[in-house]
Amino acid sequence: MIGFLSQLTHCIAVALMTCKDSTHLVEYTGDSFRDLTRIAKINEEMWTELFLLNKEELLKQMDLFLEQFILLKKAIATDDQKTMQEMMRLSTIRRGYFDK
Repeated sequence: MIGFLSQLTHCIAVALMTCKDSTHLVEYTGDSFRDLTRIAKINEEMWTELFLLNKEELLKQMDLFLEQFILLKKAIATDDQKTMQEMMRLSTIRRGYFDK
């Protein structure tokens, strides 16, 4: 659970903040980007150690995320609306569990 719920989310936030080099992002950024990347402000020494201590599990969780990201990418590239909508419906259902 730690690999998925905590460490993977930190990896995603760090990767998102390091993939686009632009000081102008802040001028265009809305709440969703700020919410998604809040945890990218990170203690690099502590989190490096935590990632490496749980390396095997974290890599498994990263692979699971990557599979879904690639699936979504392919759906967009091929205009596969059905797959996109199925993923979005499932996402909405699963996120709804937190609202109960």
